[in-house]
Amino acid sequence: MRVKLPGVIVRVLLFGLLLCASSTAYADTVAITNFNFITLTFNPATGTAVFTPTGATARAAATNSLGQNQDITTTTFPVAQTTAVVTFANTTVTTNAAGQTASATSVASVAGCTCTASSFGIGVFTGTLLLLGGEGNVNVTLSLAHFATGQVSTDQFGTFAFAEVSYNVLVNGRGELSQDQMLREVEGPNQTGGFNLGGGGSRVLSLQFGVPHTIELRMSSVAAVTSEVPEPTTVVLLVSGLGFMTGVLKKRRKKID
Repeated sequence: MRVKLPGVIVRVLLFGLLLCASSTAYADTVAITNFNFITLTFNPATGTAVFTPTGATARAAATNSLGQNQDITTTTFPVAQTTAVVTFANTTVTTNAAGQTASATSVASVAGCTCTASSFGIGVFTGTLLLLGGEGNVNVTLSLAHFATGQVSTDQFGTFAFAEVSYNVLVNGRGELSQDQMLREVEGPNQTGGFNLGGGGSRVLSLQFGVPHTIELRMSSVAAVTSEVPEPTTVVLLVSGLGFMTGVLKKRRKKID
């Protein structure tokens, strides 16, 4: 009986090449969030509502496991805008106090490394609301409109991807309209998910005429990912194993001969 050494070695080498190819063909592990706060309005049952903007803040932060980090805040009035960028992550935030709008986009995307990356954006605008044309208290309908999207996906080496947006509208320091459950998270390789939300909300408040009421909007977006790629030593061990197997087969052939 003879062992067909060349055929065995070819099959082993082919398996090794396929394994190496799969460990170097990277896709991306990605998380993307986009949040647009379109409008905030105040409609009293009687009289007139006058909103006066007082402040705008935009904060953008991005970081990764390579040691890179950017965290930038601006308070330019009435429009604050900033961007943070590092390898694998970035965020852009714009807040318009005069227009009562805000937006934030956060991205994290890694490929070809064992690493993590994340980014977040925070937008805040403030103002005062004055009700004119009456006395005592009046019912005021607080309404907002927003649009948000989030996408997450992992490749064959991705272990985690997370996307979230949230907002809170405060009147006289008290949260009246909020949402912090617009999120999507996946764990493990080859996973996908997302959300797509539009619309808004409203609430009726009893506010006093002739008294300045403080208004504050806070909104945020977050993206985070983790990937774990096999170390180069894995390939070295594979090649060593192939060499060992070849030697064993050669000795076996000599014994049979």
